[in-house]
Amino acid sequence: MDRNQDWSSLAADWQRQDTPAIDVEAIRDEAERRSRGLRRTVRIEIGFSVLAIGMCVLIAVSPKSERAEQLLFAGLAVFLCVYQALMVWIRRRDLADAGCDALSLVDREIQRAGTVLRYWRWGMWTSLMLWLGIYVLMLYGMASDWPERRVGGLLGATAINVLVFPAMGIYGWWRCSQARARLTRFTALREQLRAP
Repeated sequence: MDRNQDWSSLAADWQRQDTPAIDVEAIRDEAERRSRGLRRTVRIEIGFSVLAIGMCVLIAVSPKSERAEQLLFAGLAVFLCVYQALMVWIRRRDLADAGCDALSLVDREIQRAGTVLRYWRWGMWTSLMLWLGIYVLMLYGMASDWPERRVGGLLGATAINVLVFPAMGIYGWWRCSQARARLTRFTALREQLRAP
């Protein structure tokens, strides 16, 4: 009987302990810092996309380009426009301001972590499909006896991406692992905020 009373006493003492207060200002500071970083990242991405689209258009309209190059780079310019518009659309809610209360800020950070996971999933699969498309086009060109210069350009694009894609994959894996950790942390925080 004494042992049960000791456990009951211990449980009552434990339940009376103060739980640490949630630091809303720290959450707000982190959310604002991530907002600035996200806006900067989106601007940089759009800038690089505009530059890449401009280069594709210049190659497509150049009188020195062959018909196959014109079609390939015109298609690539259209693809980049659609792809970048889709990436901005995916992030549209992440760029909007959240409410000032702690739960709104936590919900937005959960949403942002989910967006990072979607962004990298879309980006890696799209990049892989694009690389496979270039690779298949190169193989077709070799089988069809295309001029050596055209096949060489496709071979160079394929070879460069053999180095770029693993580096992108490692970076994407790192970003996604960070997003998953944030998702876990903010989900636990949301549960804590919703608790009575």
